[in-house]
Amino acid sequence: MALFHVKSKHTYRKAIASVLLSAAVVLLLAVMADRVRISNETEQTAILENAVERSITECYALDGAYPPNIDYLVEHYGLTYDSAQYFIDYRYIGSNLRPDVTIIRRK
Repeated sequence: MALFHVKSKHTYRKAIASVLLSAAVVLLLAVMADRVRISNETEQTAILENAVERSITECYALDGAYPPNIDYLVEHYGLTYDSAQYFIDYRYIGSNLRPDVTIIRRK
């Protein structure tokens, strides 16, 4: 009778260890997925910043003046972005002064 009792304690401990290990793996995967998501969002924002800066420079080189607004870059220079995901604060200073651009990711 004692042997049976020891065996069930051992089985019980194995089951608990298995559940704890599974929970740890799930938690680790969730943390890793969140880090990948954050990394992708950061990279997407950097790509958009580069595209906006490149479009502004191209406009100045071809037109001889900086674009008056972000819509001008969208219409004439093929800039595309998801306005539901990003807010672009475009501050036009003058035709011969580079505009101040801030890109904010919407939540």
